[in-house]
Amino acid sequence: MRRDVLWAAVLLLLTCCMHDKARQHYEAALRMAGDGDSPQALASLLKAAECRPSAELAASIYSDMGHILFDEGLQEQALPCFMRAYEADSLLADTARMACDLCDIGNVWRTRENDDSCMLFFDRAHRMALCIADSLLTLDIESQMAGYHLMHHQYEEARRLLQPTLSEDPEKCDLGILFMRADLYMHTGQESTADSCCRILADRGDTGQRQMAHKWMAEMLLGKGSFEEAHKHLVRYEELTDTLMEETDTEAMRRIKALYDYTLRERQNAALQRRYIIAVSAFLMTACLQALFILHYRQRRLQYRLKVQRLEQLLSEYRNRSEESLNRQKEILANTPIFHHITRLLSDQMPKAMTDEDFHILEDTLEKTHPGFVGQLRSFHQFSPHEWRLSLLLKAGVSPINIARLTAHSKQSVSSSRARLYTKVFGKKGSPNQWDEFIQSL
Repeated sequence: MRRDVLWAAVLLLLTCCMHDKARQHYEAALRMAGDGDSPQALASLLKAAECRPSAELAASIYSDMGHILFDEGLQEQALPCFMRAYEADSLLADTARMACDLCDIGNVWRTRENDDSCMLFFDRAHRMALCIADSLLTLDIESQMAGYHLMHHQYEEARRLLQPTLSEDPEKCDLGILFMRADLYMHTGQESTADSCCRILADRGDTGQRQMAHKWMAEMLLGKGSFEEAHKHLVRYEELTDTLMEETDTEAMRRIKALYDYTLRERQNAALQRRYIIAVSAFLMTACLQALFILHYRQRRLQYRLKVQRLEQLLSEYRNRSEESLNRQKEILANTPIFHHITRLLSDQMPKAMTDEDFHILEDTLEKTHPGFVGQLRSFHQFSPHEWRLSLLLKAGVSPINIARLTAHSKQSVSSSRARLYTKVFGKKGSPNQWDEFIQSL
């Protein structure tokens, strides 16, 4: 037993060290990304992923890795990262982050011009956000869906999705939302409203937003015949276009792709080396493991024998108890509120099943009327919810047919569960009545 504990402690220590190492690499990646060094940030994220991080940290690692690759135009490599992030968040049952991951996957399919897959993932993310009633997340997903519809000139659908934000003051509106509003107004004949949005974007937006704002304002002025004013905006549009081209660093993208491919090869080589080491070590460890198994088996067998002896002793003591003592315990239990509640449930023409709260009260009552019963019973077996409730009702003196009614199970199911419990606890076949006798002996 001590060796088992030692092995467990060693494994726990190694796991903690790996998690700490993964956290260090991840924090280093965040600093590098903040400094604009995407290649090194990606390298640190890959190192963090190799350290077998926890599911929560793995979700963040793969999500950030996917965003770096996606932003650099490497959508093909970003997709599996977003999918790994979704898998990790699924293990955590984190619905909000799962919805964000699905949006990321949808955006990858959008760049591939796969409209069906794109909207499939957007719709799933939207349903998740609505399910958890996260209004901010829902609004964000709807804005992304609106952007998709605007790109495909589906303005009415985009208007429906942007409707919650259309009444906001443009001066206080998020610039991304404001950009979509300008696009919508520009192409649905609301040029005056589009113009006010474009002026704000031209003043406060990023390079791409300012570029399109000047383009749209030039188009609106040309339509009104204001050629001189339109020319000024076109000049500014061309200047911003040149700036965007300068900001696109293709060399950095090539470096990231080369680094990504190189790191993948290194990971594959490291995996092969690990397999070789494991194969060599396995032979040396087999003898030790076999010895540990034999010792463990002998200890378990001795513990089992002691447990069975204890059970037999309990049954023997129960059979020797006086009838007067057993009746007195039954009378005490019969005067408790929960016993009266059970009686009322069974007296109804259509009996109702007991609730979780009812069973909690029954458990507390039995612990008071039969001190030590609950602890003793739990020490013998890892009960399922149904098995536990069945045993509590047996101790309360409820007949099997009434147990079936109170737990919404069939009488046959209750009978087979009792026999099965006896087999699990005593290690040999027994009848339902033998389990009932054991429960009463505690």
